[in-house]
Amino acid sequence: MLTAALRAAPGVVTALRACGLAGPRTAVGRETDRSACIGRAVMHSLFQKRDPWGQGWSLWILAGLAFLAPLMLWTLRGLRLDNDMQTWLPARDREAQAFHWFRQHFPDEQRVIVTWEGSTLKDPRIHRFAELLRGEPGADGIRRGGSPYVAAVYTPHDTIARMVRYEVDPQEALRRLEGVLIGQGWMKVRLTAAGRADPERSIREVVAHLESRLGIKLTVHDKVTDWIDAAYLAELDAQADDAASPAATAVAPMIPEHDFQWSWEGMQSRSRLAEEIERLALAYRGFATTEAPSGRPLVEKCFFAVGSPIAIAVTLSEAGGAEPERAVAAIRQAAVSAGVPEPMLHIGGRAVTTAALNTAVQESLWNPAAPPGQLHKRSIILLSGVVGLILAFVFLRSLRLGILVVGTSWYATGLALCLIPLTGGTMNMVLVVMPTLLMVLSLSSAIHVANYWRHAAFENPATAVTRALALARQPCVLAAVTTAIGLASLAFSSLAPVRDFGIYSAAGCLVMLVVVLLGLPALLQVWPGRRPAPQDVDGLGWKQFGIFLYRRWKLVSGLCLTLCLTAAWGLQWFQTETKVVRYFPPTSRLVQDYLFLERNLAGITPVDIVIRFDKAMQERSKFLERLEIVREAAAQVRQHPEITGAVCLADFQPVYERPDPNAKRTDMLKYLRKSQGVEKAIKGEMAAEIAPFLTVADRPAEPLATGDAPLHAAGDELWRISAQASVMSEANYVTLTRELNARVQGVTRYYPGASHVVTGAVPLFLRTQEAVLESLLVSFGMAFGVISVVMMWLLRDVLAGLLSMIPNLLPVCFVFGLLAWNGQRIDIGTMITASVALGIAVDGTLHLLTWFRDGLRRGHSRFRATVEALAHCAPAMWQTSAAVGIGLLMLSPAELQLISRFGWLMAALMAAALVADLVLLPALLAGWLGAILERRLARRPATRPAGEPASVLRAPHLPLGRLHEPARNAG
Repeated sequence: MLTAALRAAPGVVTALRACGLAGPRTAVGRETDRSACIGRAVMHSLFQKRDPWGQGWSLWILAGLAFLAPLMLWTLRGLRLDNDMQTWLPARDREAQAFHWFRQHFPDEQRVIVTWEGSTLKDPRIHRFAELLRGEPGADGIRRGGSPYVAAVYTPHDTIARMVRYEVDPQEALRRLEGVLIGQGWMKVRLTAAGRADPERSIREVVAHLESRLGIKLTVHDKVTDWIDAAYLAELDAQADDAASPAATAVAPMIPEHDFQWSWEGMQSRSRLAEEIERLALAYRGFATTEAPSGRPLVEKCFFAVGSPIAIAVTLSEAGGAEPERAVAAIRQAAVSAGVPEPMLHIGGRAVTTAALNTAVQESLWNPAAPPGQLHKRSIILLSGVVGLILAFVFLRSLRLGILVVGTSWYATGLALCLIPLTGGTMNMVLVVMPTLLMVLSLSSAIHVANYWRHAAFENPATAVTRALALARQPCVLAAVTTAIGLASLAFSSLAPVRDFGIYSAAGCLVMLVVVLLGLPALLQVWPGRRPAPQDVDGLGWKQFGIFLYRRWKLVSGLCLTLCLTAAWGLQWFQTETKVVRYFPPTSRLVQDYLFLERNLAGITPVDIVIRFDKAMQERSKFLERLEIVREAAAQVRQHPEITGAVCLADFQPVYERPDPNAKRTDMLKYLRKSQGVEKAIKGEMAAEIAPFLTVADRPAEPLATGDAPLHAAGDELWRISAQASVMSEANYVTLTRELNARVQGVTRYYPGASHVVTGAVPLFLRTQEAVLESLLVSFGMAFGVISVVMMWLLRDVLAGLLSMIPNLLPVCFVFGLLAWNGQRIDIGTMITASVALGIAVDGTLHLLTWFRDGLRRGHSRFRATVEALAHCAPAMWQTSAAVGIGLLMLSPAELQLISRFGWLMAALMAAALVADLVLLPALLAGWLGAILERRLARRPATRPAGEPASVLRAPHLPLGRLHEPARNAG
């Protein structure tokens, strides 16, 4: 602003030269004359001008902001949520292209898995639940009622009946559905006669024994019993048939007699732990008597039994996919109406995760159902704003300044958020932290401006606004730009949520800068308040600390660098996490539902294997032969310990064995006719029914990358195997994908013309996990490189620029190194903090370097320049860092772990950055870095180059007392 005033009014330069500010350097003691000259110069700035009606421009700025306020509120109403993980990767990504190719040939059915505790194939609530969602068929055969969010409902009875219709043995059908729609539940336990004599005591003793021997926590559950109520008995009296499908009920397995069930964390029926639990339980003796002094066996048998719980697969309609929250709510309501107690209901699926994610994001903004007194539950974002308001009052020690600072921060944040709906963007789980981030950043800048105003108002209230703006302009602009650079580096991420966060947050930083540098000064001019008291601008308390650092700079520098390198050593164990369900706390309903489903029924994460048979293979083999190849591949997939079950087209057909080459001709002809008949039926009238499992490509596919062979040619058969993997286990998806690929390849390699592709959610998770790490390294590297170049340009020295980046690099290395040491995984929200923290940390570095170089230019020694710079900058630096850190720390109670981790990790990074700027940077200025800058400035001529405007930063906030330098300077 001062530069513009100098260009607009040449006479001002003459006034400055008279004061010694635009010519040769003047003595330090002429502070009063300098202030007066600056006051005369800034009279021509924007905030001193008048319009033709005699009004100041401050009123026009405030009028413009007031005019935008209702438009801003109207625009923010257009914010929409979109948290579909399958859209994270860019369309050009190889794995995303493979998934897109898969979806082009097989329907994208958003399915919700529904089950409840104690459900069996004889449970009449299954039929009731299905009818409530499907609707009742009328006389014309058209179903009416039901849910508009549901397209289809598949019960185990429907699937078993379909298999039986295709000549599959009923018991074999049950086996094929195990781990898909039929589970085996918790481990069942049958007590001996001695154990049943006092079952409560028996259970208590056996559980205590197992927990002490194995170091696990066992949870006891009631035994499985058939559910019967009065309504069910009335149905039996009214009709002869059971409410469930007769075909399915006829083969419903009887759960063997047992007394109770137990479970443990990470329970797997085929694990060694399950075998050890069974062995120890059977060997345990209790209830010692004279006849049996060593005790009697209490447990007769431990076993898993297929048949409970069972699952219903609900396929969502287009409306249900677009509104997952309403679809999930409708499914829950239908289950409750069918007689299922809501606490016993468990549902899972992609739509359920998306609905829970959307709800968590909305509740972090505003949760009307939370108690009014619990602000952290009502709105975590509002809590952050309230804390910022309190911090502003505490730091500024003024109600008026606090209101102006916080009001400006909130307005700047709202205006920046308008960029999302105005550009057609949507809010996601990463962007949800953007309001808090921008709020604390704008609060930080506003506190800086307010502090500059207080110092200027203490010297001359008449020119306080214009001088404060001139003082704050350069460091605030540089800080905002470097922060925007750190955020903008995220725009090169391959993950859409991270890219959006980088672009919108960087643009929001620039919007925030304009509002703070125009809106806050305008408010300060319209509502100036009283002149600050001397204690409000006294920053001399840091002088002794600066002297301490200067005298021990080698010890301090060495200690800081040693701690950083020690923590950074842990980066070799750096891990990433992309499973969305891990963003929720263990006590959340979503996590508890997923744990029940995966421990008792089936995995939630789908893995799809597509086996391709080209035309040559189709000519060499019969259809039934290819069907058996797919069956064999599916059997190999099922045997993987991380796969609970798998379904393919072969499961709906009986096993067909090709006759031996020496078999009778009639047997071979019968086999050939059967193969032709099955192929004709499947590819003809049954084509729509079997579309989820088999399709014939009508045109060739595009290569995934240049030089790659197409995934298929026109006329190729594409067979799908849909497997279920666990999302809650600690299994390495890299290993899982590689092992599944090897298992299927072990089958297809013997058949020329057969190939396969492993796709689905697991490979997408894996690729997204790799993209998180790539994005972290690339974005941080770009931000570090660009900011380093900026620092080199500002300091006019390459080595000095690199040394000045050490305090900015230290927080990231230290905090992320500690996370890796402790095995903390880095998720998509945690990842963005590195580049953000780098940009914010440069803020303090720029302020301190600016004042240090200013001291050297005024002829001070390195000692005095270091101590004065620290005394000038430390109060504002720790206040802004505290405002940012504590404001972000308020996100920690958020239920969504992604938001919570972002909050406490950013707070930790800001704390580390503050220590680096207030401890390490002054030590470097006392030593190596200060020596370089001192020598470089010493080589410059004593006069300022012609045409260079005077920097108003040469006038300190408040004159410091005389400092006694050490006998010998460092460096």
